[in-house]
Amino acid sequence: MQIPSKPISRNKKAFLCILFLSCLNFIISFEDIELTFSLNNNIIELDSFYIINKIIGKKTKPNKYSSNDLLGIFEASTDINFFDALPIAIIKEENAINDENPDEINININTHTPYKYIRYIPQNRLLTEIKEIKILGHKFSDTEDLSEKKMFTVTNLPLIIINTENGLDPKTKETYINSQIIIIYDNQININQTASIKLRGQSTSTFIKKPYKIKFDKKQEILGLSGKYKKWVLLANYLDRSLIRTLLAFKISQIIGLEFTPRCEPVDLIMNGNYRGNYFICDQIEVNKGRVDIEEITEDDETGGYLMEIDARAASEEKYFRTLQGIIIEIKYPDSDDITKAQEHYIIKFMDILEENVYNGNLTYIDLDSFYKYFIMQEFCADIDSVFASFHITKRKGIDKLYFGPVWDYDLSFDNDERLIPTNEKPLFSLYYGGSAGTAREFIINILETKNTMSNINERWTTLQKNGLDFQSLKAFIEEKKELLSESANLNNLRWHGSKIGNGKKDYSGYVDTVIKYSEQRFDSLSKIINNYIEDLIIYNECITTWTTSCEKFLCKKILRKDKTKFCFKYFLSDENRGKGTHICIENKNKNSKKACSEVSKNRFNEDPSTIILIFIIMAYFLLILLSN
Repeated sequence: MQIPSKPISRNKKAFLCILFLSCLNFIISFEDIELTFSLNNNIIELDSFYIINKIIGKKTKPNKYSSNDLLGIFEASTDINFFDALPIAIIKEENAINDENPDEINININTHTPYKYIRYIPQNRLLTEIKEIKILGHKFSDTEDLSEKKMFTVTNLPLIIINTENGLDPKTKETYINSQIIIIYDNQININQTASIKLRGQSTSTFIKKPYKIKFDKKQEILGLSGKYKKWVLLANYLDRSLIRTLLAFKISQIIGLEFTPRCEPVDLIMNGNYRGNYFICDQIEVNKGRVDIEEITEDDETGGYLMEIDARAASEEKYFRTLQGIIIEIKYPDSDDITKAQEHYIIKFMDILEENVYNGNLTYIDLDSFYKYFIMQEFCADIDSVFASFHITKRKGIDKLYFGPVWDYDLSFDNDERLIPTNEKPLFSLYYGGSAGTAREFIINILETKNTMSNINERWTTLQKNGLDFQSLKAFIEEKKELLSESANLNNLRWHGSKIGNGKKDYSGYVDTVIKYSEQRFDSLSKIINNYIEDLIIYNECITTWTTSCEKFLCKKILRKDKTKFCFKYFLSDENRGKGTHICIENKNKNSKKACSEVSKNRFNEDPSTIILIFIIMAYFLLILLSN
């Protein structure tokens, strides 16, 4: 017997009909489409939300290699104002070269994210060859699975995206610009917060690649750099094409044991749709727990803490002073709005008393442990700015000591200044090279000349080499960072064409090899330099009391090496010994020695304005005699 089929109810029919239509809509949504747009308008508005699979840039003229569009960025957004814009592609060399279709640039898009607005931002709008783009993809459906959604990054590094209000770039160090900051890391949006941004730095802010200071509206922990803070720094490293030096210097600071070493992570940066290259997101040097972790000052206690910076350019800052001997110092904390007159008076007087004691051979007010570490740090890295700028010092609450650190700014260290290469053949950097913040260099020299200081530094240097500071460890660190940074560094150097001060290498490996070679040689060279200086000090101290032939030979040798030092100025060219030393050099009948003596004599003459005034007085006197006759 045939069993009759049970009729389908009206409700079930309606359900199946809805299911069929939704499936039909799903299929239609996934149908590939091709949309073509002219780039006359900056923003492309799609008629709906689309999942974009591919972008084809159509060029005005067939050209196998489209160098003018390298590093151009395609951005997508759900909002026409692009304040939440995210990059979806960047044109790299592999995209720019097209043998089969020289009139096209093909880029596959793998984000699997729905967008409605697209824009292309070339590095140079006047030179771009792309005048039309095709977008391949399909309309997005609410039923579509987005579990395979991927976040775009330029390289293997985290990506920081900054979209400023009205798309304006920061132009000054005084005015913040409102912005939205997005950090993409490990295939997810790590941070998406409102913030403000401005320029930072002294000389670095004048370079074409700018450094920035970020201030979030709320405290943020960034990329595991421990601790939540509002203020962060984006270092540009424009002068360092290896992008290794700052990271290596901070690593050495940690090994040496200096307090408050800043933490940094390398990132790629896109600002307002424009690829800006490789940056380091770093701690701000500020008094704060986990940063410069000293006790905060209170109105009823003037003894500290204070954070200061010895800086030749401090006169451009709000709060600075000169010590009695002439060191130029900026008060970083308390800031200019919070510091009281009593606190300002206290720290200036403290520095004057400290300085007077140092010049008299008394180091009671110097924390020698931090000084030894800081001095070794600066000399190992051969930092040209060691006594010129970024020289941080602190005064703790209730402690009558000056502490040295934290460290900062190493883009011109490790043999990266062509004016001084090879650095390892030069004597102590702090004494002879780079500028000085007023009398900062003389201040350091007086500390070094105080009894036992250099011997203690030498002992500390020897101990450090046995306890973690060795070439193999540094080389392993450099190689690790080289692998991490390689792709980003190549794009960065392509973007900025490298620094004007460099070592002449043409590829990234060459720049890194310079740092490795320097580091390997520095262990032996610094040991010799320290020992040579100790030997010089012994003779120097003997010659203070007894002037002998050995003193003359020693000082003449210093002149021949062109070490225009305090030794030469104070004794060789002093009034009572000027003839002795010069006579010895001339007696040697050596043209080079005569020239060297002449150079140092000229140098001293220029450094001593009183001598010039005296000569003018004498000349005026004789002129009067002649006129009277």
